Amino acid sequence: MEFYRITGLSDITNELIVSLIDRYKTKEVPRLNRLAEYYIGKSDIKKRTMNDPSKPNNKIANPFGAYIVDTVQGYFLGKPVSYQSDNEQLMEKLQLIFDKNHEQAHNSKLGKQLSISGIAYELLYVNEANEIKFSMLDPKEVFMIYDNSIEMKPLAAVRFYDVHNYVTDETVTHVELYTDKIIQHFYRDRDKLTLVEEYPHYFKEVPVICYLNNDEATGDFEKVIDLINAYDLAVSDTANSIEYFSDAYLVLYGMTGTTQEDIAQMKENRVMLMDENGKAEWLIKGTQNMEIEEFKNRLKEDIHTLSAVPNMGDEAFGNATSGESLKYKLFALENSVAIKERNFEKGLENRIKLITNILNIKGGQYIHTDVVMTFQRNLPSNLGQMADVVSKLIGVVSHETILSLLPFIDDPQYEMKRIESEKQDTIDYNFDMDIHTDTSTDNDTDIEEE
Repeated sequence: MEFYRITGLSDITNELIVSLIDRYKTKEVPRLNRLAEYYIGKSDIKKRTMNDPSKPNNKIANPFGAYIVDTVQGYFLGKPVSYQSDNEQLMEKLQLIFDKNHEQAHNSKLGKQLSISGIAYELLYVNEANEIKFSMLDPKEVFMIYDNSIEMKPLAAVRFYDVHNYVTDETVTHVELYTDKIIQHFYRDRDKLTLVEEYPHYFKEVPVICYLNNDEATGDFEKVIDLINAYDLAVSDTANSIEYFSDAYLVLYGMTGTTQEDIAQMKENRVMLMDENGKAEWLIKGTQNMEIEEFKNRLKEDIHTLSAVPNMGDEAFGNATSGESLKYKLFALENSVAIKERNFEKGLENRIKLITNILNIKGGQYIHTDVVMTFQRNLPSNLGQMADVVSKLIGVVSHETILSLLPFIDDPQYEMKRIESEKQDTIDYNFDMDIHTDTSTDNDTDIEEE
């Protein structure tokens, strides 16, 4: 993917915006459309045509793209990201914002888009109710503009999209420009942009966040598309061969006087009368079943190997009897997801930074780096082994860190509050029981004295 870099904001003109939009539509959008089609099973085999329309033309698309994406997505974000901070007030405000934005589901959608396209975008804004919101943008309709520095700092984001009027049957192209201070809204008419409105925002940075799947911004199955095409072709041609076999020709020898009526009567009676030197046999196309199956198995193995996503239906996974053995079998996937996690964490950190910028304008004094994120892999858990590990960590690390390791706890801070609440309830209960016991004892003493 190409990254657009300029000297500074002063270089952003209407002509540059139009030029970059056309460049993005030409170079990037076709690739993104193709990746989206492969995810839903519309691979290149669906476009195959035959010169002879009477020949079988099976178009069997194998959804490896969906399998790879869904497996990576489930492993990476099947368990939601957890957040911890010593600043309880900041965490309460963040959690409230996250809950109103359905943050866990939103993150899952971002991760899926990353896996398919190699890139995802998120827009932060303040709605009419003065609430901080964030939404995912279509990567086919947005791109970032960076400066030329080593840090490659985002200078602006451009969003372009078509709105169709079903009454007039006209389509208008809208263009939005986001900088660190303002948002501009344009209408596009051919190569001309007309400014409609301009208003400030208070995030103090570009309110569009770019999430990268890896340094190259490629999708998880993008590098094995050629292998997927080869597998689709092999499976489709195997189906064609089966149809060829079903449409085999019957060859009759020594029966030159046979008419169409004779052949029809043979089919009806299922009896064939031949001359002395007559002979009949099927003319079929020979197949190489063993070689074809070996070829398909090799392609499938290469797809899983090079995409770093293992075949979960493999017998090797059936022999994995523990979480540790599974980790060894998922080693390649873990390496790939580790890169994805580091990039995703940067995006989440930018999100929290933009949110704290708004909260600070409202009177807060928060630091976004006070929030620590924890990612957990979605693996079958051995709770017995986990309990043993946790017991050994008591007194070594904090209780909050220990709770964050447990796979069934999403919010360690909330769990700690529940523990403290239960402790307080127990103390209150014991205190009441002690008072009751003391009172009963005093009454018994008085009775005895009387």
